[in-house]
Amino acid sequence: MSILSLLPLRELPGPAFSHLDKLYHAAAYAVLMAWCACATPVARRARLAGWLLVLGVAIELAQRYVPYRSSSLGDGLADALGIVIGAWLVPRPYASFVAVPSPK
Repeated sequence: MSILSLLPLRELPGPAFSHLDKLYHAAAYAVLMAWCACATPVARRARLAGWLLVLGVAIELAQRYVPYRSSSLGDGLADALGIVIGAWLVPRPYASFVAVPSPK
């Protein structure tokens, strides 16, 4: 994701939508958070969210130096919203969905 975020693109692919890039940011970070949360213990998910937010901010800062890219507070907020959505999509570890017989 970091490499794709730093490619010099003049336009984003997709339909003409005024804030399409914010939707892309939120969707990408929601998928990334949900995917990583599946492999992370519940107690460490807040730390995971923090590190993903650091990644988003770092990418935004790096985009200042890439042709045809710019950084914005709105992109960072869209990243944060995506992280929250991704965390909400995976509220419990998969083990809680499996019926485990109680010991006798």
